[in-house]
This record gives sequence, structure tokens and C-alpha cells, in this order.
Amino acid sequence: MEAEIEFVARALYTAEDDAQVWDREPDIVKDQFRLYAQTALELLAEHRNRKMPQAEICIFPYAA
Repeated sequence: MEAEIEFVARALYTAEDDAQVWDREPDIVKDQFRLYAQTALELLAEHRNRKMPQAEICIFPYAA
């Protein structure tokens, strides 16, 4: 799980508009993004485990 958190943390960090180089950031910044990543992965797992038999599939037409 630690590798997944690190991977997602780096991806979230890179998505920032003013992202610099991950390896040069202080630990406090890295830890904040690791916390975001852990939260995101927990929410994803919760979403995947949720059983909703009443849920409907909605199809939205693509308009380019």
C-alpha cells in the first residue's frame, strides 16, 4: 500500500500548476500529498465496495 500512496502522491503533486521537482520538495510537502493520496485511495476503496442494487446506469451521449 505504501508504494500506491507514493505513486498517487507524486501524481497529485505533478498535477499542481506550480509543481516543481518532487525529489527537491521538503518532507512536510511530500507528507501532505501522501495524506491526500491515502485519503483518495481510501475513498476509492469505499466506493468500489459499496453495493447499490438500486443504482442505475446513466448513459450520456458524447457531443464533440
